[in-house]
Amino acid sequence: MATTSYLRSEGDASVREDVLGLIEQLTAQENQFLSGLGKTVAINTVHSTLTDTLRTAASAAVEEGVDATLLARTTPTRVTNIVQTVAIPFAVTGIQEAVDHYQGENELVRQTRKAMADWGNAAEFDIVRGTTASGASGTAAKLKGIISAITTNSTTQTSGTTLNASHIMAILQDVYDKGNGEMVTDLFVGGLMKRRISTFTTSNTKYVDASNKVAVDAVDVYETDFGRLRIHLHRFVQQSSDANARLLGVNMDKWKLAYLRKPFIQELAQAGDASKRQVIGDLTVEARNEAVNFFLDGFLKAA
Repeated sequence: MATTSYLRSEGDASVREDVLGLIEQLTAQENQFLSGLGKTVAINTVHSTLTDTLRTAASAAVEEGVDATLLARTTPTRVTNIVQTVAIPFAVTGIQEAVDHYQGENELVRQTRKAMADWGNAAEFDIVRGTTASGASGTAAKLKGIISAITTNSTTQTSGTTLNASHIMAILQDVYDKGNGEMVTDLFVGGLMKRRISTFTTSNTKYVDASNKVAVDAVDVYETDFGRLRIHLHRFVQQSSDANARLLGVNMDKWKLAYLRKPFIQELAQAGDASKRQVIGDLTVEARNEAVNFFLDGFLKAA
């Protein structure tokens, strides 16, 4: 049977495609979690992942020939999170599209690109700082971000405490003891704490450009008794509204982003002489072992 009259998907510009890859490229520098964490799939608005524990390490020697004594076993437990919808809606009038602009491009295209960058920033903000809201009674559902999900190694210092190397060593010791030997891989800080860490006199790495003999005065790698920490500036970990300075230590392999719908550009119903669109998508954070991460708060905001 001839199929020449069939409407096919090939070449259809209205087919929805996710734009996550483009968002990752357009978004500002602090998108380490949005772009760096592994991706998985959510199938409902409440997302669950399973975690399990091993027996505490101890001798399991038995006497020759004796009957077996059964040991207690555990089953997996569910860790749940809310799937959050992130949307950046916008409209561009027909006149705005028609007139010439100094930037030399169509304004609808430019605003779409900006909206994708805004979507990435908004998602990154909640991945780091989000607090749970169920979405009941007409409110927006919100996911639990990484900082809120860390409970085992989350501490607040006495007001006025100045960060020093011993604080980082102590919390890394706690992570090692409570996390079955797995360790933090990356440290995320604001500008003041980045400068403060750069003043530590031992266990840091500064890079020297051999071609011009100029030392770069920045600590990008911190060598500790518990392994190497990669240090990142992140403007959502520390904001001006935060009363105290904060540090976020993360094992990047223990977190995933679960997408119900990866972000895409949705055409909205036109009303009047304007094109309406939104960048929209749904995601949540999977905490696969929060005990191998840490969050420190309460430090003096001073370098």
